[in-house]
Amino acid sequence: MSKIYRQWVKEYQDQAWTVARYILKDAQEAEDATQEAFVKLWNNQDRIDPEKVKPWLMKVTRNGCLDRLRRRRENVEFDEAHTAADTYGPMQGASDSETGAWLKRAIAGLKEPYRSLVVLRDVNQHSYEEVAGMLELSLAQVKTYLHRARKQLREQLAEVRP
Repeated sequence: MSKIYRQWVKEYQDQAWTVARYILKDAQEAEDATQEAFVKLWNNQDRIDPEKVKPWLMKVTRNGCLDRLRRRRENVEFDEAHTAADTYGPMQGASDSETGAWLKRAIAGLKEPYRSLVVLRDVNQHSYEEVAGMLELSLAQVKTYLHRARKQLREQLAEVRP
């Protein structure tokens, strides 16, 4: 295994897993999707600009997850009750609080592309420009959709807080 590839795995595996976990709402399936994305990275590492590995990997991870969701809907009924709040991962510490658990469930309940935008920008802290590249959206679209996603989260929070 090349030294640079090991560095990419070490640097980006948690972020890729977080994206997959929020989209798929299943820890084991998120691990599988993340592994598939890194296999694709391995197979294409010579063709990817090293400066663009991170956005490329996040995009491949997201697209792989969306493909898995499409296949899942074709084969089995989607289980809405299973949320990101009930398993381990990089955001586990947030679930210690009631608000953290609520926030995870609320993000998991957002429709695409809102969920991906919130995870990439607010959870994984990617720049607006990186998110735009990963999701193939304009910067204006990213800002608009992110504003709408955050508004939905605020409205949900207002409903649960007295």
